[in-house]
Order: sequence, then structure tokens, then C-alpha cells
Amino acid sequence: MNRIAPVVLTVLLAGCSTAPISFQGVAPPGLETAYQCAVAQLNLMDYTIEDGDLEAGFVRGRRQTSGVVQELITGAAHHDVLTASVFDNPATGNTHIRVVASRVADHDIGLIAGLDDDEEQGQNQLGPSDSGKADAQRLLTNCGVVAATAPR
Repeated sequence: MNRIAPVVLTVLLAGCSTAPISFQGVAPPGLETAYQCAVAQLNLMDYTIEDGDLEAGFVRGRRQTSGVVQELITGAAHHDVLTASVFDNPATGNTHIRVVASRVADHDIGLIAGLDDDEEQGQNQLGPSDSGKADAQRLLTNCGVVAATAPR
């Protein structure tokens, strides 16, 4: 029985991971084309562009996933966050796109939080949602990535 407990604990903790998940693959050639495609896909999937720069090779978008009732009860708004990075591999000449899926909870917007004198403000990093992971894969597919590597 003592040998089973660590295995069960590891499996349970893996399911509760707050770590982002990364997907990547080779895109059609052209760094600027890959970047513009990533921006367009985030917009098409209703993500709000928070930050990005072609020269730095990344764009980050956020989409709210929580409803009003959940926010009022928990005091937190949940958002899927996708960060797409584009880069050329000089060794192969290929253009790559990497998409990192994560999720955050912004606190202190709810009814219960408003009644608390000791308001806790901030943001918690959560494990990516299933919809965020699916959106990351969809972005890659729609930008011409044929085979994305397994999540890391």
C-alpha cells in the first residue's frame, strides 16, 4: 500500500498542474507571414491581443472564459492565454511556430470579494483549459503547421 500512495499522488498532482503547455511545429516559410497568421488566428478566435512584436517574434492574446455568475460567486474572472512565438531555425531554414497555452484567474471582481474588507487582488496562474489547448492546436493548423509536436 505504501508503494501505491506516491504513484497515486503523482497522478493527482499532474492533473492539477498549473504549468502552461507548449505546442509547436514547422510552418510555411516566412517569419512575417507566420507572425501575421498567428495574430489573425487569435483575432478570429476572439482573443484580445495584449502584447506582441514582430521583431521580438511573439504575440499574446487573452480570452475570458468565465461567466458572470461564476465571477460573482468566486470573485475571479478566468481567461485563456495563448502566446505564439515565431522563429526561423538557421540550421534547417524552417520557420517554426510555438504556441503556449495557459490560463489565469484575475481576482476581486465578484460580489463576495466586494464584501470582504481584506480584498485579495492579483492573478493566479492555472493549468490550461481544454478549450485553450484546442485553440493552440487550431492556431497551428490554420497557420499551415501539418504536424505539431506533443505538448510539453
